[in-house]
Amino acid sequence: MAEDISLTLKVIVLGSSNVGKTAILNRYFKDEFRETPLSTIGIDFQTKFFKFDSKKIKVNYTDTAGQEKFHAISLNYLKATNGVILVFDITNKESFDLLEEWIKALKENNKFDIKKILIGNKLDLEDERQVQKEEAETFAESIGCKYYEGSAKTGYNISEALDEIARITYLYMKDHQEEMPRDSIVLERKNKNDNNNEKKKKCC
Repeated sequence: MAEDISLTLKVIVLGSSNVGKTAILNRYFKDEFRETPLSTIGIDFQTKFFKFDSKKIKVNYTDTAGQEKFHAISLNYLKATNGVILVFDITNKESFDLLEEWIKALKENNKFDIKKILIGNKLDLEDERQVQKEEAETFAESIGCKYYEGSAKTGYNISEALDEIARITYLYMKDHQEEMPRDSIVLERKNKNDNNNEKKKKCC
């Protein structure tokens, strides 16, 4: 029998267009990189399973479009998310400055202390940097999260960052799941009655 999933968590990836959100997820899930990836239209998600506290945890990583016309779709998903990955392009100062808007939207659409990480992508283009590491670290500290500089192209720091958001999101949900809205989490698949019913079916 397949191992039961104890908890399903939702993590959303936010940031401006062309910062590399889709490239980061492709590197994480497929270990691949495309020089000219297709822009995400609306919402897309991929799933990874983790083992925390001897429990099988399912994490859905939701990719969002960065274009202005798709912001309304992204905002709807904020209401039911458990974790957030904020992404900017270290070679594009505007993409960093616009993070303030995403933080504001998060606060307006989700009243909980949603766990976050900040990723400065395109470290492989260090020579074209417009956002200094110290500036990004200061911003991350101001919003209470860790900062990772990485590269979807080389894979540097991508797994570390996305594994970390899953871990800290789980730890928060472990202590606060009773307070969360029902549409934001999926609890254990089976309760005792489910197990008893299954046993009866097998006996018959």
